Amino acid sequence: MSIDLRGKRVLVMGLGLQGSGMASARYAAQQGAQVRVTDMKSPEILAPSVEALAGLPIEFILGQHRDEDFIWAEIVIRNPGVPWSSHYLQVAREHGARIEMEIALFFLACEGRIIGVTGTRGKTTTSSLLYAIIQASGQPTLLGGNVAGVETLSLLPQIHADTLVVLELSSWQLEGLAPHKISPQVAVMTNVSPDHLNTYNGMEDYAEAKANIFRHQHADDIAVFNYDNPWTRRFGEQAPSRTYFTSLQCGGSFERGSEHVDPFIFAETPLAGQHNQENILLATTTAHLLGIPDDIIAKTVRSFRGVPHRLADVCELNGVRVINDSASTSPVAGQVALEAFDAPIVLVTGGNTKHLPLERWPERIVERCRAVVLLAGSGTDELLPAIRAEVARQGRPDPVHDVYADYKQALAIAVDLAQAGDILLFSPGFTSFGMFLNEFDRGDKFVAYIQALA
Repeated sequence: MSIDLRGKRVLVMGLGLQGSGMASARYAAQQGAQVRVTDMKSPEILAPSVEALAGLPIEFILGQHRDEDFIWAEIVIRNPGVPWSSHYLQVAREHGARIEMEIALFFLACEGRIIGVTGTRGKTTTSSLLYAIIQASGQPTLLGGNVAGVETLSLLPQIHADTLVVLELSSWQLEGLAPHKISPQVAVMTNVSPDHLNTYNGMEDYAEAKANIFRHQHADDIAVFNYDNPWTRRFGEQAPSRTYFTSLQCGGSFERGSEHVDPFIFAETPLAGQHNQENILLATTTAHLLGIPDDIIAKTVRSFRGVPHRLADVCELNGVRVINDSASTSPVAGQVALEAFDAPIVLVTGGNTKHLPLERWPERIVERCRAVVLLAGSGTDELLPAIRAEVARQGRPDPVHDVYADYKQALAIAVDLAQAGDILLFSPGFTSFGMFLNEFDRGDKFVAYIQALA
């Protein structure tokens, strides 16, 4: 049952540049609500988003948040990046406002079958591959959720009862489903590892937000979990639905409680790294459960070349293979990127911290990198001494060249250091804020810089 917005005073908190805020504002206006949008970013930065909403009866309050707007609102639609503890949301709640998120509005109004994919890493690749497989099968399908540039609410007019809707879902988006006690009919969990601990009160809190993807499923729904990750294995034992596990260690997939393992037969792929084998096994197992024939699954896996900003091949530059992994925003993602390649690596890394454990990332950097160029930031301030400690422990040469506040200067140095046969890997391992608008802007600037040289 969709939420009736007609005539309601709706405040969209967080317009952003990637689709969620724009979709909420557009949807509310089209539903007949009185709409205001507020965002701390400047009107200059948000100009493309404002322009995309031109012609709709929407009031914009940009460059600031004001208590009066949150007092005015009957419904606040918060951007996924806004913490529940925000002072402004507290003001809204105290004055009787209902707090919603775009994804909850979508779930409540969606007539199709929703396949939700979440996890700390791999959710974009898994959901994109699953979408590609369904598309190849000829079934009507759409891709949305935590996907850059997609206005998920704007997909609703295209959705019918037989549409399979693949949604990549972040922990923040899944929080928006909890008050309504709803989960997707098909839930896929790739893994859970430390992330966003600057927002959550520890790992249990973060993992529990992820768990909303299956908590409110029904007995005839489907859930698929990565058995090789301790968190997702544990959650798989708790799911109320028909539950399946995937495991590279076991060599395939199996139903919870069964000893029969269906072998992993779709390993032929252009994607690098064991983590992508995990993603492929999750996507293909889910596709199989949806009844898609093996030949279509296999053909799609063989032709699937991944998604932008995630270990994506940019080009070959003077014999150097250039890889864009700008979506790497956590140390564990930086570690996984290094483990995906055997050739000597010139690494461009660094940024701002989310206060996550570095795990074995510094060790891998010293083991695998011929040279390291660091982008300045609070995360880099944590990483550099850890690399130096590993250099001393391993007795290897220090690979760090220097720390740069100018990304173009850093890239110029990295290109100069890379030799034929090397991998030039752009995998920051931290957030992008300060030097870039977001990780996508960061990746776009890296690709543009390299392509200008090619």
